[in-house]
Amino acid sequence: MSPRLPFALIALLAAGASAIADTYRRADGVMVDAKVLDARGCAPLVIISHGLGGSLSGNAPLAAALNRAGFRVVVPSHAESGPRLLMAGLSGGRGMRGLDAAASDPAAHRARQADLDAILAAELARCRVPFKVLAGHSMGARSTLVEAGAASSTGIRGKDRFDAYIAISPLGEGHGMFPEGSGAGLRKPVLMITGTRDQSAERSYESRLSAFEGLALGRKRLAVIEGATHRALGGRGEPQVGAMVGVIAVEFLSQIRPGPWGPPGRRAGVTFAEK
Repeated sequence: MSPRLPFALIALLAAGASAIADTYRRADGVMVDAKVLDARGCAPLVIISHGLGGSLSGNAPLAAALNRAGFRVVVPSHAESGPRLLMAGLSGGRGMRGLDAAASDPAAHRARQADLDAILAAELARCRVPFKVLAGHSMGARSTLVEAGAASSTGIRGKDRFDAYIAISPLGEGHGMFPEGSGAGLRKPVLMITGTRDQSAERSYESRLSAFEGLALGRKRLAVIEGATHRALGGRGEPQVGAMVGVIAVEFLSQIRPGPWGPPGRRAGVTFAEK
């Protein structure tokens, strides 16, 4: 059963500020389209990375919730891992395994790193950003963990340029892209969110839990939302789930900026674990 939130709170989290369109130029000349939810002054920054086949229209409830909490939110479209790569993953009748392979594509992840480079360069030139967060859903969660320093089959060495990380529907360790022990070196605060119906490449949601279990100790949190599907965790359908993802993310960031760190509040239908 999905968690329940007051309807008024759902509407508040979904509303957010008026989004503006923006573009960022990569070093190779490629333009990165993005949706930006601005905030007053030189606000803390969140970049939200979409999943395989997604676009800047994804993760809207999370973006709105973080913007209302005072963050400038940038949601880019990763062109090299949009619909074309999704269709390539679906070809050949490989089903979920084909999608998993596409979401692990090294070239696509290098392009996502280039997107982050462009966005960060522009945002840091705009002002001295006081706090930076990278969040992502599904393939975006993989990108988030790679940037944070997790070892992966992509061969990319993450630059760890953010103060905190949020990985929604992360891939578990030992399931392809991330070998066992890949997250042991992540020292900064990490929030992971999954759901009991969040399947991964024909495996149950429990396979995702090893991503959290492999993290080092220190301001790490896992939230498991009862009944939440992969799609709902990405902000599509089931507004109760999208709103809860936003609530959990805002609470986590409020406890590490400026703190103090403490246990999460009790949420109906949500189980937490901490390190």
